[in-house]
Amino acid sequence: MGTGLVEIAKAQSGRSPGHREFNRHQGIKLVAKKIIHRGIAASLIVAQVAACTHMPSGEKAFKSFDECVGANLGLAAVGGIAIGALAAAITRQGTDHRGTSNAVGVAAGIAATVMIGMVAWRKCAAVYSTSEVVAPPPPQPAPAIGAPAQPQRRRGLSLDRMDVKVEGNDETPPVPEFSFTYGDDNPAAKDIKAKFRHKVEIVRFKALDDDRLVLADANDKPVLDASGKPIGLEQAINMPRDRLHWVTIAEEGKEDYVEDVVIQQGTSATYRHKLQIPPRKQLPLPLPVPMRYRLTVQVGELKATRNVDFALLKGQDRPKRFSAAGGQGASANGQAAAVSTRNVPGDAAKAVADKDFVGTHVTLRATAVYNQANAPRRAVGNLAVKAEVRVEEEAEVKVGGKPVKWVKVASKSGVSGWLAARALKELK
Repeated sequence: MGTGLVEIAKAQSGRSPGHREFNRHQGIKLVAKKIIHRGIAASLIVAQVAACTHMPSGEKAFKSFDECVGANLGLAAVGGIAIGALAAAITRQGTDHRGTSNAVGVAAGIAATVMIGMVAWRKCAAVYSTSEVVAPPPPQPAPAIGAPAQPQRRRGLSLDRMDVKVEGNDETPPVPEFSFTYGDDNPAAKDIKAKFRHKVEIVRFKALDDDRLVLADANDKPVLDASGKPIGLEQAINMPRDRLHWVTIAEEGKEDYVEDVVIQQGTSATYRHKLQIPPRKQLPLPLPVPMRYRLTVQVGELKATRNVDFALLKGQDRPKRFSAAGGQGASANGQAAAVSTRNVPGDAAKAVADKDFVGTHVTLRATAVYNQANAPRRAVGNLAVKAEVRVEEEAEVKVGGKPVKWVKVASKSGVSGWLAARALKELK
């Protein structure tokens, strides 16, 4: 406050009473701005300490995500109200307009609540998210007595399908649903230990000095438009995905959260994951907001991965289903429908799909793509050198007793298939 008082004193040195009054207002606003942001920073520190998820004994501190986020966002709301009230009171000293000062206070409160709420969300979601079985794999038939011996089985794991369903109203969380197939060397094996690794990301943003929420880059600097102005968070949904930066909804220092599960072998076991998101009244993000979801199913050294780009939507834009395959989705009644090209004629639809394609990697050389990762495999297409592709699935196969990573890719030209991951370079 000492520095701020000096600034106000300097502002009082105008040449006329009018100048002095104007400069006094500017000085008070500057001090208010500094106090607001010191308050937000202090509240974030408090939230980091107070956003607990476990007791000292290691047991969960709350029974559910709702209780966890409610307790922690209660702190965020109190911190936001306090900062907003302080900002309004200080601003009111420099203006006769109560409405203006109240508006400043509300903006500061919302900014603080959102930023502190993000801390609580990241901590609670990683601990209280769970998956449930929708359809277990069909039981494996027992071999008939006297039947000829079957050839030696090979272990295999594939993620057959993954969608994110965004339904209901503004308060309804998105629901990832996925199906996978696992076969063990031992056909009689049951209750197999596995892991679901969930990586949930939201577009990166920050609060500016004027308490606007704007897009941020990996260095926490505002993303600027062509005129050099910060781009508001509400504009994120209209921007190309490759211009956005992301923050993981996981505990600090971690890239995902892991769920230990027990699975059965068989084809197309279907699971649904409860993606935890705080209520809008406690985390008032401007909708729609881009998000990403990456799932890895892991059984021993075998892994299979898929990615989905989706968004938190307003109620009037729901229901919508986002597919890992890209470009295809399903309507509310389950019938297949184009996600981004609905009601567009054939040629135009292809042009829209090409325009919307966002690659994640490029090929290091001309290469073939195959129908599957495991041998025997057959070539189903070719990609030129430096072809831009999007990785949609990952798998590990044994070659000479050592695991080798293969990926399934899609390209802008329509060619898709499997190839060794070492043939690609990630786009930055």
